[in-house]
Amino acid sequence: MSNRSLTLVVFQFSCFAFFIFTNGLIVGNYWVIFQIIGFILSVWGVLAMKLGNFNVQPEVKINAQFKSVGPYKYIRNPMYAGLILFFATSVILNYSYLRLSVLILLIIVFFGKDKIRRAIFIRKVWRNL
Repeated sequence: MSNRSLTLVVFQFSCFAFFIFTNGLIVGNYWVIFQIIGFILSVWGVLAMKLGNFNVQPEVKINAQFKSVGPYKYIRNPMYAGLILFFATSVILNYSYLRLSVLILLIIVFFGKDKIRRAIFIRKVWRNL
């Protein structure tokens, strides 16, 4: 894992920890529906990818294959989309500039990881042509 990848993973889990340890994770009232949708979307993404085939690091696994089934048929990365929806609901209900900043940082981290993953996957595909 490169230093850049390690940094992104550390920031990602730091953002998760921030949300977990500040004002709780699960929101109350009807907003919890959005968190449930986000959770289901993330889990569906993991199941479609098959356990053990995805990587928390942006580097693509050696035997990785492009997925276009399940949620991947409609969303580029349902795991990230689900997590953003899950945590955004928490930010909306317990709004502060700090919480919004951490959510924005998490989104930037996801974009950074996706950019690295795409570049590696494209190189891999071109090498195999």
